[in-house]
Amino acid sequence: MKHSRKTKWILIAIASLLLLSGTALFLCLFFRAPKSKTRELLRTSEYNCVFLSMFPIDTYDEEDFSHYRALDILKLKEVIPNAKVLKTYLAEVRQSENELTSIYLGIDPRKVTASDVLEWKKAFPEVSFEVFPMYRRLSDWMKLPSLEKAYNAYLSLAEGLIGRENVHVYSFFAQEWLIADDANYEKKGTLLTKDIATRLFIYGDVDHNCDLKPENMALYFDEFNRLLVSSKADGYQFPDLSSFDVIFLGDSVFGRFTGHNSIPELVASLSHARTYNCGFGGASAAGNLENSGTNLLKAYLDHDLSGIPSDVAVYDGLKKRWEDEASSSGRATVFVLHFGLNDYLKGHAIENPMDPLDTDTYCGSLRSMIETLKAARPDVKIVLVAPNGITSYHAGADVKGENGSPLGAYADAVVSLGEEYGLPVINDFMDVIPTNVAKYYLEDDIHPGESGRYRISKAVIECIKASFQ
Repeated sequence: MKHSRKTKWILIAIASLLLLSGTALFLCLFFRAPKSKTRELLRTSEYNCVFLSMFPIDTYDEEDFSHYRALDILKLKEVIPNAKVLKTYLAEVRQSENELTSIYLGIDPRKVTASDVLEWKKAFPEVSFEVFPMYRRLSDWMKLPSLEKAYNAYLSLAEGLIGRENVHVYSFFAQEWLIADDANYEKKGTLLTKDIATRLFIYGDVDHNCDLKPENMALYFDEFNRLLVSSKADGYQFPDLSSFDVIFLGDSVFGRFTGHNSIPELVASLSHARTYNCGFGGASAAGNLENSGTNLLKAYLDHDLSGIPSDVAVYDGLKKRWEDEASSSGRATVFVLHFGLNDYLKGHAIENPMDPLDTDTYCGSLRSMIETLKAARPDVKIVLVAPNGITSYHAGADVKGENGSPLGAYADAVVSLGEEYGLPVINDFMDVIPTNVAKYYLEDDIHPGESGRYRISKAVIECIKASFQ
């Protein structure tokens, strides 16, 4: 009887092991083995570009590839688990009869090395490899078992691929604006919002500054390393400015951008301040046009929008501010004034020695705005922002017009005004987007891109905390 019972339990144990082994094998084959339908799709579809990725790329729009790059793309929706499967799929692409121009690869550097990519590249010598190393939320970076090992895997991949013919590696994974801001992602995971995916696609070419090269490798990786190390040690958080109303009055650095990735919206999202985008493209401090600084401030104080077009940011920003004024009791109001880029471009004189309040000059207009605002709203706090570095006109060294000055002189004037009135100054020209690295933070020759706007937003938050909290 005992022998029979023992035999029964042995048989049950063997059956259980076989069942578990079979299940494991099935799961392994299901999740790891290349899917036959996918292989058939790669072999038989017509395309001149393919996008294969080890992280989700659902929100990348095929129409963007057609519209911006004239590419007929096959975007594989399957998230590829490892290098072996990716290699198999590339072999199917090679076996197709398509004449390819580009292959986009979303790669996890912890699973794929530079040697792997270069080995695959041999089968496509004339095809451009566009490599997007896996970007992940900063919070997910912090959860990795070995942060240093992961960082080194990214560095090794980049070092092994940059400078190779027809291979381009993009720095999105290292950019704070993308990985630190959860609003760029759909719910959990690494799937970008459609708007952000479009931005990354547009920036993903050699004409933009996200392409890693020997001359920018140190900049991107040094910033990336500092971000990871500081976040691991101290966490990643911003001061709570929920008791502040922040009014951004200025030029296109504010007004050209709307939505979450504008400077006012970023400040609101990161610090919980209540913000108002009162930027106007083309605005200068000096002059008497409708978008001059003094006229914009007058419109605010008079509650008068009659001279402001309804399709610019300042129109909606002022309306929203006036609607919220009733609920502003007990809250601190901060004006962030950003002018100077257009004063430089228009050749406005910086100063009139005979009249310090001459609104036809840069400093005269800023003085007039400061004194008018202080007289009308004594409780209002003011932050001055010097213009950022640019890459056009010999990095702002050229003088525009007979009364103008180099861009740096306008920035220096803001610093001097801050000292004159005892106001905090954010010196974008020297500290946030300095000329020597400006091209990595601009989306064109003048306007800050996502990285630049994020840096300015952080500087505004830190300045308000240090000065008024």
